[in-house]
Parts: sequence; structure tokens; C-alpha cells
Amino acid sequence: MLACLFPPNKYAYYYHLFMSTINIQHSLQSRITLHNQEYDLNPLLQLLIAIHKHGNLRAAASSCCFSYRKAWNIIKDLEVVFGLPLVEKHRGKGSKLSMLGEKLLAIKNENDVAFNDQLKAADNKVNHSLQKLLSQSQTLRIIASDSEKLNALRLQNPDIDLHIDGSSQALSAYTDEKCDVAGFHIVSGNLYQQQLAMYAQYLDKEKDHFVLLERRQQGIISHPERPISTLQQILDQQLVFVNRQQGSGTRLLLDNLIKEQHINADQLIGYCHEEHTHLAVASMIISRQADAGLGIKSIANRLNLHFTPVCDELYFLVFRSKTPQIQLTLNILFNKDKLKIINYKEFVTLILNKT
Repeated sequence: MLACLFPPNKYAYYYHLFMSTINIQHSLQSRITLHNQEYDLNPLLQLLIAIHKHGNLRAAASSCCFSYRKAWNIIKDLEVVFGLPLVEKHRGKGSKLSMLGEKLLAIKNENDVAFNDQLKAADNKVNHSLQKLLSQSQTLRIIASDSEKLNALRLQNPDIDLHIDGSSQALSAYTDEKCDVAGFHIVSGNLYQQQLAMYAQYLDKEKDHFVLLERRQQGIISHPERPISTLQQILDQQLVFVNRQQGSGTRLLLDNLIKEQHINADQLIGYCHEEHTHLAVASMIISRQADAGLGIKSIANRLNLHFTPVCDELYFLVFRSKTPQIQLTLNILFNKDKLKIINYKEFVTLILNKT
């Protein structure tokens, strides 16, 4: 295929140049619609950032490569749309953002934090797919429950094909040989037996190898302005919950918790709203589309959200044979002195010792 696209002699230089320079990038685009008319907010947001920095409209326009008149028209046109001032000008004292301008800037900053990692992942995924098509290189296929360590690994290593899914779906795909490595997590405490029984059907006690990737905490994530510590509080205050998808370890944890606490799922507003990653859950909360959800502590900390611990859990990788690709990936994930590959019996013993 590549020989047809780039004959080896005549086009070798151009092929190398193409492969080394091509890069696709995604970016956030902010728009507003009023009376079926759509307005692009990006030039305005660019100006608001510059005004906040310089305190002067003329300097802000110059830093954005706009003429003063164009910058003024951008602001005035959108003030008509919003019906409120965006910038306050004070003779001899420059310009500053109005309350609305400050709020728009705060919303942009929150969205940038919430979606930046997703955009980076999208960049890497599409670039990796393109490189794979061009080079026909072999990739390591991983299907795993959401993990920050694996997401970081994918960003650093485009030769890794990582697909995020629930723990049960990941193990099912692993059994069907749709991936080389599966990632899943299991809770400590009284709930581990149900998860272990569910996962055991997908595992081969004789052939599978396991690695403990990380220890982490699951808990209730909520906005710091409305901290939530219990599921009962969500019910009592009729707050909105955001759930994880069927088959995920976090969903199984929630279902076991509401069963233990004699809560009817229908009582939990938002129970049927499903997201596929911890970051997506946190993004729903930071944007005030939901009040609470179950997720991992590291995501809550990264987005400055409130976190109430519910349980500790262990996150494992499972694979059948230690290929050079898998060994290289493990070397990246672990220091040599910390890498310990265990069998099924040791895997179960480790879980029992942590409960």
C-alpha cells in the first residue's frame, strides 16, 4: 500500500518529511445562538483575556492583532446580543471587564480545564490512527477501565491503541481476544466479592498474568460550593446525580451502595444519565449540569472539586503472554524495582489482603 503511495526511491525523502511533520490538532470553539442567529464568541473571549491582562482596550486589540475599531465593534455587537455591558471604560483609567465579562472568562477557564485532556486525547488518537494507516505499524491494543496513568501513557506513546470502557466490557473483550491487555479495578471492603465473582468468568486461572497498576480512592465528587457527603443527602435535597455506564466498576459500586442503603434507583435523579469516564463525570459537575457523581479522588483534586471517600480500590492490568510490546509498556509504566508480575492465585491473595 505504502509502496503505491510513496515509491521507495523517488519519494523516500518526501515520505519521511510527510511522516515527521503531519499533525492534526483539535480546539474548542465557543458559539452562542439567539433568535436562530449564531455568533462566534472566540474573538470576544480572546479580547476579554487581553483586556483582563492589559487593562486597556487599545493594548488588548493590538495584542490580538485587531484594529481598535474592530475590537470595539466585536465588543459592542456582542453587548447587543447579551443585553448587558461586557467592558467598562473609565476615562484616564483604561478598561476593565464587567461582571458579565468576568463570568464569561471564568466559564471559559473552567471549560478549558475540563476539556483540555479530552482534546489532547482526541489529537493523539486521530494522529495515531493516521500514522498507523501510513506506516502499517503494529500497535499494542489495550481496552481498560478509565485510568489517568493509562491516559497519560497514550499521550506519550502513539503506538498504543487504548480504548476506555467499563471493567466488565474490557475483560469481556480480552476474553474474545479483541485486545492484548485489559485494565480493570476492584474495590476493597465488603463489596469485593461481588466484583471478583463477576470478573472471574473472564479470567484464565492458568494462563493469565496480572500487574497492580495503582491503588486509588473512589468517592462522591461534588462542587465545592455545594459539598455532598452521602447518597442520602442527594435524595433529601433532590439533587442531580451523574452516573457511569453499565458494566463499569464504578457503576457496580454505586448499585451495591444503593442496595446496601435500601435506596431505590428511581429515587436518584440522574441515575439514567451515563458518562464513560471519571473526567466526564467531573466535567458535568464543574459545569453545574449535575450536583454529584462517583469518581476517583485524583480527578476531583485536579479540578478542585469536593471529594468524600467511599472506598479504596486496586487497579490491575491483565495479559496472557509477556510480548516485547507489553514488556516495553510495563517498563514505561513502572520502575524496574516496582514491577511485579503475579499469577491468578497471587492476584486473589493480594485482593484479600487489602480488604
